[in-house]
Amino acid sequence: MHYMKKSIIYSSILLFFAGIFFVTNDAIINYLSQTNVKFYHFIFYGIPIFLCFPLYLLINGALKKNLKCTNYFPPIFRGFLNIPLPFIAFITLEQIKLPEFTTLNMTAPLMGTIFAIFLLNEKLNILTYLSLFIGFLGVLFVIQPGFESFNIYYLIVLIGVFLITVTTFIVNKYSHVATNIGYFLYGGIFVHLISIPLFLMNPLKVTLFEFFLISTAALFINSAMFFATTAFKIAQKHYASVFSLVYLQVLWSSLVGIFIFNEYMNLYAYIGAIFIVLSGIVSLPSQIKQLKEAEQ
Repeated sequence: MHYMKKSIIYSSILLFFAGIFFVTNDAIINYLSQTNVKFYHFIFYGIPIFLCFPLYLLINGALKKNLKCTNYFPPIFRGFLNIPLPFIAFITLEQIKLPEFTTLNMTAPLMGTIFAIFLLNEKLNILTYLSLFIGFLGVLFVIQPGFESFNIYYLIVLIGVFLITVTTFIVNKYSHVATNIGYFLYGGIFVHLISIPLFLMNPLKVTLFEFFLISTAALFINSAMFFATTAFKIAQKHYASVFSLVYLQVLWSSLVGIFIFNEYMNLYAYIGAIFIVLSGIVSLPSQIKQLKEAEQ
């Protein structure tokens, strides 16, 4: 039980920082999507950053151990599911604002809860449902300003959300078949490989500033993916309550919108941001309650 308490605390901390890193990456994509940089240029120039980690593992002799799996299908299938995600991010951020993009991504905890109930047989408590409800209510408040007219790109973002939810579910459900490092490596290798032929068919020489932004984004997204993968692997039977913490990304996205892109929200959206932060706070005692119920 002591291990369970430590694991849920660690997974919550990792998801907290992963959320900040995800939003930073999305903000850079939001900027680059208005330039000539396409998603495959973005991935291609980020390959050196991604390769740093496996190269480090190769040097210290830990690469082979982390690539070994008892069942290769879950991590490899998850890796293929990751392929469309950068494409979805680029094409949708060309058409919708960053806070809208992030807010739509916040339907992931709701999908995660459905997965937890029906596929993981996870027993949720009233605080978990309350956290999800408050978070979703906050999402509705934040969505309000920019959703005056619907367009197809909102649905495309939701497809990406579904894929993200499936990838996190795979890590949690099949945590025993591979290490968290193994899931991270298999999760990124295929999307980086596919970017190479696409780049060769349409090469682009980026500016030094664009290369700096891409490298920074690559560092943040790879760190975020590793943190999130590790968090969901060690979350064990607390998948849904831990997932609630991703609502905090709306807060980070709103702050980035204000200070970087000069995008201000109205009063209703700020109320929504408060609800979203509150949902993250409520999710913490829900996790503690789960632990106490597990002891009984």
